[in-house]
Amino acid sequence: MGAHVASRRFQGGCQTLNQHELISSPSLGRRIVRVVPDVSGVNKAFDYLVPESLKNVKVGSIVRVELHGRRVDAWVVSEVEYPSSDINFKEVISFLSEGPSEEVVQLSQWAADRFCGPVRAVLSSASPALRIKKLGTRHGGASRKSGQRSVVAQAEELCGNGRGGVLVWPAPRPLRPVLESGISRGRTLVVTPSVGFARTIAQALRREGLSVALMPDDWQRAAEGVDVVVGARSAVWASIPELKSIIVLDEHDERLQDERSPTWHARDVAIERARALGVPCVLVSPLPTVSATHWAGAEAVSFVEQVAGDWPSIEVVDPYSDLGDEEKPQFGLLSSRLIEVLRDKSQTVVCILNTKGRSRLLSCKACKAIIRCEDCDAAVIQNEEGLLECNRCGAHRPSTCQSCSSNALALLRKGVAKMRDEIEKAALRQVVELSADTTIAANAASQVYIGTEAALHRVSSADVVVFLDFDNELFAPTYRAGEQAWTLLIHAIRLLKGSSKALIVLQSQDASNPQYNDFVVPVPQQLIEREQLKRKAMQLPPYTAMARMVFADSSFNPADWAHCKLSFSSSTQPGEFLVRAENDTVLSQGVSQLRAELPSRFRCYVDPMRYA
Repeated sequence: MGAHVASRRFQGGCQTLNQHELISSPSLGRRIVRVVPDVSGVNKAFDYLVPESLKNVKVGSIVRVELHGRRVDAWVVSEVEYPSSDINFKEVISFLSEGPSEEVVQLSQWAADRFCGPVRAVLSSASPALRIKKLGTRHGGASRKSGQRSVVAQAEELCGNGRGGVLVWPAPRPLRPVLESGISRGRTLVVTPSVGFARTIAQALRREGLSVALMPDDWQRAAEGVDVVVGARSAVWASIPELKSIIVLDEHDERLQDERSPTWHARDVAIERARALGVPCVLVSPLPTVSATHWAGAEAVSFVEQVAGDWPSIEVVDPYSDLGDEEKPQFGLLSSRLIEVLRDKSQTVVCILNTKGRSRLLSCKACKAIIRCEDCDAAVIQNEEGLLECNRCGAHRPSTCQSCSSNALALLRKGVAKMRDEIEKAALRQVVELSADTTIAANAASQVYIGTEAALHRVSSADVVVFLDFDNELFAPTYRAGEQAWTLLIHAIRLLKGSSKALIVLQSQDASNPQYNDFVVPVPQQLIEREQLKRKAMQLPPYTAMARMVFADSSFNPADWAHCKLSFSSSTQPGEFLVRAENDTVLSQGVSQLRAELPSRFRCYVDPMRYA
């Protein structure tokens, strides 16, 4: 007889399974485990008998089982008991490796449910890259070097409340004192947006004599027990015994979210993990997201007082301000202020121009104004019917300029290569185009670079950072455009650290827009409150739930599924919809109902980063 299939839903996952109603029967003397196969497209769990020879099999173990005539890897997600011994089960073939701890397995199930995706994908992120037959003893940190510890009072207070909260920490300041508040409590998990960031922190902590596991390479050390576990997004799944605190650095950074389904966010996973364990979770950011502050509540958002030097000089310039209408080219002119900066050969200048994903801005050919939604001020696109359409609030209107009523509109599409040539002529010096294949000399200085936002991570330092078209960021047709724009600015601020000439130039065709005032003299508390009010008024996440759903059957009709309590808005792509729900629970339940009743498959991306 084949492996017995679990008949109910599996807690925390969209997996067509759940815990069986069990009756304890010790006399049966059999161990039955429920496993999730590591097989794409298989969203069921199966029950197997554990032979006496495999005593090391436990929840989280990676094992080999036979499924549909072939041998596959699988994760043990629970132990089950049956009231009858008459059921025949296939046996687990072999033990392959240590895997996620039982706590992390439960967390994975929660994430699969919360983000409406297969638990298999989450378990994969939580598992070691190499097979581990046995865990060793903990790696102690008794040799930690003594000396005065620099701490942050606000971080101490957040850790001390037992729950944690949000720490608004200026971008240029070192983060080491923030970490001390967690480390002093005991074993600490530190999650960062990038591997490079994590590596820098790990090196600094090791110099202090702390035992550190850098994820994902040190998965085994983390599971055995060290003082600090640090890593990028997937580190939030690290198996850590006796975890005492969790710190998420740069919570605002979109790299903390997985773009694949399930689109779990390390921030949300960290919050849930801390809640389940009863330990504090501290989210650190110069300008935290609305999701973070909404979770924390006003009483658990702590602002560190800003001082001179926390923000560099920021200028907003209009490339057309000093020209008459007859002199204005259609696109691509560099401002006179920017040319002045470029020609200063003593300065290293990094120019940023994003050309993918968000470069759908429309501009008036007559007055050069950015075409925006009259209801919510977001940039709009032109649909197939020729109407202007807002992806943020759904408003439609005729294709006319709101400033001069002209109907002559153009799509802004600037390319990095074209702009490099233009900048090189203006700067009167060589301009290096940065790409994944670009090699930067270690002693390179006083040069001009150009690239997409990735260039902010390719250069070690600069004197000036120029955003050639910041309108593309600030007015992008996504509800998180403001947060994403600030993320770029924070990256730029850190690139300028140590420069006596630090300057950020934001080039805009709409420089007089009041939103740009926030960048020149930023006040984090005001910015956060304003964004919260806007999201509430427009019923956007985190005050509602949102997802992008892609159906294999392009004939899917949302009208047939009104009972799922989901609101569908069609996209420009066949079979693709933007889905809204009252909250995360309603969204998860609705998606689960669709999976159970709909014959065709679909993919669900909860709170997609750059979709709406």
